[in-house]
Amino acid sequence: MLTRREMLRQTQRAALVATTAPWWLVRHAHAARQNKLVVWNPAALAPQVDKLMQEQCYAYAKQAGIKDNEIDYSIIGSAQILPKLVASLEAGNPPDITRVGTANAQVYRAQGHLMDMTDLVTKMDKQAGGLFPASRESVMHGDKAYSVPQSVSPWPLVTRMDVLEDAKVEPPKTWEEFIEVCKKLQKPPKLTGFGPCLGLYSDTDNNVMNMIWSYGGKLVEADNKTVALNSKGTVAAVQLIADMYHKHKIIPKGATAWDNTGNNKAYQSRQVIFVLNPTSIYAHLADSDKDLYNNTGLLPIPAGPAGAVEELSTTEWVLFKQNPYPEVARGLVDYWMAPENLRVVIEEGDGRWGPPYKGMYDSDFWKRPTFKHWRGMLERGRQFPAPGKWDAASGEVVAVNVLARMVQKVLIENVEPEKAVEEAHNKVAEIYKRHNQS
Repeated sequence: MLTRREMLRQTQRAALVATTAPWWLVRHAHAARQNKLVVWNPAALAPQVDKLMQEQCYAYAKQAGIKDNEIDYSIIGSAQILPKLVASLEAGNPPDITRVGTANAQVYRAQGHLMDMTDLVTKMDKQAGGLFPASRESVMHGDKAYSVPQSVSPWPLVTRMDVLEDAKVEPPKTWEEFIEVCKKLQKPPKLTGFGPCLGLYSDTDNNVMNMIWSYGGKLVEADNKTVALNSKGTVAAVQLIADMYHKHKIIPKGATAWDNTGNNKAYQSRQVIFVLNPTSIYAHLADSDKDLYNNTGLLPIPAGPAGAVEELSTTEWVLFKQNPYPEVARGLVDYWMAPENLRVVIEEGDGRWGPPYKGMYDSDFWKRPTFKHWRGMLERGRQFPAPGKWDAASGEVVAVNVLARMVQKVLIENVEPEKAVEEAHNKVAEIYKRHNQS
């Protein structure tokens, strides 16, 4: 009897025949090309996913008549990818393809670096039940798409269910309950309650915004012009983080120096009970620590006075204009995003991401108890600028880590939350004014 992985791989092999990329164009380009297909794929933080995506790249190349030694495929650490991209763009030689978060895609689009991908996105929106609105909206500027949806993922409360169950403690429903549960169950320094990223990285901006929403705050109004960060809700959320860090001592002191992998490593090494993060942590544990994998919950986040809403992040493929053979790069992204191939990466990759297609959640994989809250989080989740939408301004806010710097001023420099929020608001307002004038 075939295993689930064997069945998925058979489906992927069948997709080789079904893929509708224009192979005659690819072969024509191959005959004339002098440069390699250059792919910079950021590490997925789950090694099995990195392996699957690389295998699919070379499977595409074989079908397209491209030799292995004509592909420059690199898996790049999450802390290194953005500096490398900045340097490559300044030098005029970026990769043909990379994968980025929406914030960076919007910045690169505004700078004029990205190819028009409207045709492929239109095709995707007709497959597998169509794209989730968040995925479609994240790649659009006006009526054109400048990147390609790769995944959509909520940020659940990743939870050590074994620690809670051993203590006969129910998952916390509010942030007040959360603090008390952390204080009761933690055993510092070996085990600390909460591991948010608090370094100058995008995970911090996302974690902070998630808590701001809980207290009624927001970045910008729905008009995408009126900056709204400076509010009682934002101040209350920043004060909550400060109290968790200084007063209640439920956050590791080193969290202010973490990059986007710091919270992953803390949870995977059993140093914290809770983190707010997409499922990279869970997927990594499938191969690295099966016991912890089986004892990890993906729960709704605690509520504040304004309720509980999970962060919803999208990731995109971007293709740079400098690419001399764009049809080759388009073919690879088309191949990766064919539902049959994406299902292999998502499900053999143990749910590292959620697919951007609405119709891909009908398999037994997504019916696992671990994912029982997933669809609800997808439906009610918000993206970083909500109620505004992603654009170059909100992309820059994340790219320069305005919210992370705001929180660090309070935690490290002992600036009062009201002042830190006011300064951050002014910085965001300057960014939005500049972009809205251009």
